[in-house]
Amino acid sequence: MRTIGIIGLGHVGRLLANELVATAAVDKLVLIDQDDDLVLAVQTDLLDALPAMRTQPQIIIQDYAALATAQVLVVAVGDSALTKDDPMAELTVAGRAVMQIAPRVKESGFHGLVVNLTDPNEAVTAFLQQQLQLPTKQVLGIGTVLDTARLYRAIAHAAHVAPANVSGFVYGQHAGRQAFAWSTVRVNGQALDESINGHHLDESQLKIQADLSSWYTLKGLGYNNSAVAAWTCRLISALLNDEQLVLPVAIYQPQYSGYVSFPAVLGRQGVGNLILLKLYPVEEMAVRTAATAISGQLAALNELVKEGTTDDN
Repeated sequence: MRTIGIIGLGHVGRLLANELVATAAVDKLVLIDQDDDLVLAVQTDLLDALPAMRTQPQIIIQDYAALATAQVLVVAVGDSALTKDDPMAELTVAGRAVMQIAPRVKESGFHGLVVNLTDPNEAVTAFLQQQLQLPTKQVLGIGTVLDTARLYRAIAHAAHVAPANVSGFVYGQHAGRQAFAWSTVRVNGQALDESINGHHLDESQLKIQADLSSWYTLKGLGYNNSAVAAWTCRLISALLNDEQLVLPVAIYQPQYSGYVSFPAVLGRQGVGNLILLKLYPVEEMAVRTAATAISGQLAALNELVKEGTTDDN
């Protein structure tokens, strides 16, 4: 039985729940949120939709104990409205939310895979792993998956090809210190320094166009949800079906002694082998800079734990 939990029913959590049910990707869905009225409303709305669905999943609300048998737990807590002007503004809010939910998740006996969507993604993913005390291979974040998808779209538009014909990765830190690894990018198998369909692509312009995708969405909506939910569904599918799919997710990377967005093989075990491509020196330095920034954010989150301990005393 495919059991998936979602903690946090904001814009992304609600849409993700809907997509999992609508695409018959889940047999038991556990929904948890601090707002009882909200989670009841989401459950009721989904149950009303079930007569139109091919499958009839069980939808459980506000029951941490039901996470005991879950294969995947998605964490989507925090306040995305805070990130409209500052992507890192969510740090403290997210940290306090993790401190509230982690003890209850541990108490449930959950031992599956954790997919974190909360920002700042890499730092909060690292904090979750610490608080849940699960092996690092079982705790990952969506990382720079969306940043990479935006880059694919920008390149595909400029080169007049389909996004599926573009490969490569954005490393580092989602919505922060991104490391655009141009050395890894291929279009129809060609490197960017080659003429592609008669076009010479400008890396700086491609980065601007990729960044504009995020800006347009946040300016109009104030949050991202459709792309995040879609990519999370793709990620969950890779994990549950042991696809061995390669994505640049937020993972523990021993080379940087901490969490950072880095391409890795994903399957039923969680994080498998890392994809160790040779980067340009400037790209490698950019990843290290991102890792340092993430480490600083994690240190700030750990200070919250110390403050909480002091308050308890």
